[in-house]
Amino acid sequence: MFDFIMSKVKLLVYDHESMLKERVGAAGVRSIDLTRLSKRLEKVRIKLKQAAADGSLGWLNVPEQRSESQKAKSLAKKISAEFKTLVVIGIGGSDLGTRTLVRALKPAKRGLDVRFIGSNTDPEEIADLLRTVDLKTTLLNVVSKSGGTIESMSTFLLLRDRLIRRVGLKSHVRQVVATTDQTSGVLRTIAEREGYTTLPVPDGIGGRFSVLTPVGLFPAACAGIAVDGLLRGAAEIRDSFLSTPVGRNDVLNFAGLHYLGYAKRGQRITVLMPYAARLNPLSSWFRQLWGESLGKEINVAGRMVSHGLTPVAALGATDQHSQIQLYNEGPFDKLITFIEVGRMRDDFNLPNPFPDLEDVSYFSGKNFSEILRVERRATSMTLEDNGRPNGVLYIPEISPETIGGLMTFFMLSTAVMADLLDVNAYNQPGVEKGKRIISALLGRKGYKL
Repeated sequence: MFDFIMSKVKLLVYDHESMLKERVGAAGVRSIDLTRLSKRLEKVRIKLKQAAADGSLGWLNVPEQRSESQKAKSLAKKISAEFKTLVVIGIGGSDLGTRTLVRALKPAKRGLDVRFIGSNTDPEEIADLLRTVDLKTTLLNVVSKSGGTIESMSTFLLLRDRLIRRVGLKSHVRQVVATTDQTSGVLRTIAEREGYTTLPVPDGIGGRFSVLTPVGLFPAACAGIAVDGLLRGAAEIRDSFLSTPVGRNDVLNFAGLHYLGYAKRGQRITVLMPYAARLNPLSSWFRQLWGESLGKEINVAGRMVSHGLTPVAALGATDQHSQIQLYNEGPFDKLITFIEVGRMRDDFNLPNPFPDLEDVSYFSGKNFSEILRVERRATSMTLEDNGRPNGVLYIPEISPETIGGLMTFFMLSTAVMADLLDVNAYNQPGVEKGKRIISALLGRKGYKL
């Protein structure tokens, strides 16, 4: 099945047959409902096509922003010749996407050792980092559009202090790169005052949509990842979405099915479960993208709606032994998406040291990737037998092109879903309120409870 599917598609394909009522029963989406939604879906596609043409949604045009990607690559090449370790300091969209790229794609023997910090204010995590890196051979990349995020900025100030103690005030300047707003914000002010090298967070692109800007491309290039491949994959999936009408459009099918499950059957939980350990951070990135973009109290018209789907990050085959019991026999409130990979970078054939013991000899001669694919298919079949909707995203391999395409697929799906729900995918008022309360509790001037 996989070989047949991938013979038709270069980067990815979405198989949604087991999302339908005709396959799984009452919990599935009726094909007729998806057909009835097609006019709305097509309107959303046309709207996003216009946004790509007029540049009103900057993340749609990232593959064409060659000057920014070239600057990130050139700086990474220079940095890689001077340092051994890169510490990325960020949170949320300034952290999760980059973690996804590095975990999925970092070559084993090329690139800097990339470490991550700043997504929490846990002092023990910071201490662990300081114990395991030599700051003399380390570059700090602090990533924040405004510089107003307490988790990443407090961590940066501490690491900056320790870096100065290690190499001196004057020398530390060459060991900091600030990825931030091009004209405003406290991090921009600090960078200009100190003389740090800077990279831009492009205007009009929110953090959770910024992974293929210098936010993610610079650390990825430092890690030895072919960032041009990321952009090619992103462009291919975007262009396919913009040019493919409803019915054959995987993004529209994915978003439409999740919308109908949510609106008609109260299926408010979205599970993403890749069967590849290298894709585990992708689920965490998707969790922010889907949850923060769609979870809104007020819709675009200003009406109280309290919309949102709760994203759950899972990993195959690991969570077959923790979550699948719930998915098979618990409430019918989940829509599950698996990711299956055709070819793994590494693989091993299993020996047969105990041929007389059937319990361990029946899988001898198999390789691990084959077992992993069988486990995914068995999980899908079991869910289907139990009437649980689930779909599969197939990719031929984990490569810069497929990861760029996969992340673009999810960003497009989120944008379509937000339009169907009539919510703003690009703000996060619930997060901002929490930031204001933190400022007040810490005694910041002008902030009160």
